[in-house]
This record gives sequence, C-alpha cells and structure tokens, in this order.
Amino acid sequence: KLNKKSKIFKTKTEVFIYFFVILLSCIVFIPITSVKAQSYVEIPVQTAYAMINNHTQYPNLLILDVREQNEYDENHLYNATLIPRLQIDSRISELMPYNDTEIIVYCLSGFRGRLASENLADNHNFTKIFNMEGGITAWIAAGYPVIEGNIELPSIDFSFTPFVMILSGTIAVLILYYKKRGYKKRKKD
Repeated sequence: KLNKKSKIFKTKTEVFIYFFVILLSCIVFIPITSVKAQSYVEIPVQTAYAMINNHTQYPNLLILDVREQNEYDENHLYNATLIPRLQIDSRISELMPYNDTEIIVYCLSGFRGRLASENLADNHNFTKIFNMEGGITAWIAAGYPVIEGNIELPSIDFSFTPFVMILSGTIAVLILYYKKRGYKKRKKD
C-alpha cells in the first residue's frame, strides 16, 4: 500500500510540475509572440532636422503634418504637407507617389503622429515612415524654425533695429550727397 501511495503522490507532483511549467510558459511566451514589430521608426527632432536639411541623401523627403487645419495655420514646418490623421485613408492617393520615399510624420506632441505612422506602414505598406517624437512642440523647444501663419521665422538671431539704423543712415547720406550735388549744379548754370 505504501508503495502505491507514493506512486500516486509522485504522479500528482509530476502533474503539478508539468501544469506549472505549461502555465509559466504561457505567461512568458504568449506576450512575446503577440508583440507586433514596429513598422515605422521613432526619431528625435534632431534627427528629423538633419534629414530635412540633407537634400543629397533625402531628395524627395515628404514632411507630413497630421494635425488639424487650424493647428497647421497657427504654425508648421517649412514645406510640410497637411493631411489630418483622420483623413489619411480617404486621401491616400495623394501620398502614393511617396510610397518608397522617406516620410517624416509629425503632430503636436507625437501621439497622432504615431497613430498615422502605424496606419501608413501597416495598412498602406509604406516602408520609410519616421515619426518625429514630441511633435512640433519638441521641434520648437529645440529652437528649430517654423512657419507661423504665412511668415517664416528665421533660424538665426536677427536684430531688426541695427538693420534699420544702418539703412536709415545710408539713405540719409545718399540724400545729403544728391542735395549737395544738385546744389553745386545749379550754381554752375
């Protein structure tokens, strides 16, 4: 009898161990196999800036703003194309010429950009999608230029006052020169 009970105990222990191993493997491996590979690349604004300014390596780069029209009108990146995120599927034909070209996607803070990037890569088979982390907010915080309304902000510090003073001085000198020259001409006649 003792021998039979020890076999049963051993069998129950083995069953428990097998069950535990299977359960543990499900907990560990199911999330790993269900994780989807990211089909686009997250890039910081510094990388986006470098790409935008490297016309040799990225001659056909598209800058895609996926915010709404009123946000775009407030400010946007130079040469950005506006297609709001919720209109991408209905306006995909506008993007098809860029299917094999680098596309930098941005929004205000990065969230809509991620959703749009995922949509373009997964649902429309775009292969070179780069979502700008932090969106235009991070771009501005880094000190990079934007277009506000219809006016482009310069990327260098430009002081308007010295320019006006120099221009005014030049105009004053020219006026005085021509007045003096004209005065001398009249005396000779």
